[in-house]
Amino acid sequence: MQMNRKELEAFANEAAKGIKTPEDLNDFSRMLKKITVEAALNAEMEEHLGYEKHAESVVKNSRNGRASKRIKTEDGEFDLDTPRN
Repeated sequence: MQMNRKELEAFANEAAKGIKTPEDLNDFSRMLKKITVEAALNAEMEEHLGYEKHAESVVKNSRNGRASKRIKTEDGEFDLDTPRN
């Protein structure tokens, strides 16, 4: 499922209502980065393995859970849940 620009703007406008301080903005920015990076890693894993998460594997190489990784960005550090194969 892809979100179109209007849906993204509506989401951003709704989320922005709760941002009151610079810390709120920083927390929100980190959360969006975490979600975006995890989604990209999951998409990369699907492409690599050739099947979607929870689908039956048709190859010997398959998903093997998740691992936590700590990354540093200009907004600070946060943990990612990365897929393993």
